[in-house]
Amino acid sequence: MPDRLHRIVSQIKPRLIIILLVLMGGALILYLNQGGEGKSPNQQTESLAPEGLKNFVTHSQKRDLPALKLQFEDGQNGGLERFEGEVLVLNLWATWCAPCRKEMPQLDALQAHFDGRNVRVIALSLDRGNGDKPKEFLQELGVQHLTWVHDGSYKSARALGLIGLPTTLIIDTAGYEIGRLAGEADWNSAAVHKLIEQVLAN
Repeated sequence: MPDRLHRIVSQIKPRLIIILLVLMGGALILYLNQGGEGKSPNQQTESLAPEGLKNFVTHSQKRDLPALKLQFEDGQNGGLERFEGEVLVLNLWATWCAPCRKEMPQLDALQAHFDGRNVRVIALSLDRGNGDKPKEFLQELGVQHLTWVHDGSYKSARALGLIGLPTTLIIDTAGYEIGRLAGEADWNSAAVHKLIEQVLAN
């Protein structure tokens, strides 16, 4: 009888661990969607998600951005403060992520759509090592308009509370994150154009 009981307990234990991990993951997603850390007091926002962009989550309060160390195309290192005063569409991606690769021409077209406006579309590649591989990939695609930056350490993804790729953040002209979309989207759609116009207007 003790041996049989021991076998039953041994079978149940891994299942309990899996259930706990799933529950913890769900709690983390809920926490991040509700604002998480880095809230800025008195920075209330209204829901900006238009129809056709159902997965976009507007934060209940604008979020301060963590300090990021990125490598720019010109070889310099720095953070997003370089683009202060612009509305940023920050897309985090990697060449091994198939949906991410699919989005690159759409993001490039989005930047072209807002040419001459106060909008900057940034593709932040998270490929390990140096940025040669993602840079070559974008060149092969004929990407001409979006801004490319790289972080081979993945520290920026952790600092931004990334759950998966692709993830795209919308950042206002004051440098606050107002919302994000985890997963794939059509980034050159009328819904996205409307979203960016709302951020510009606000």
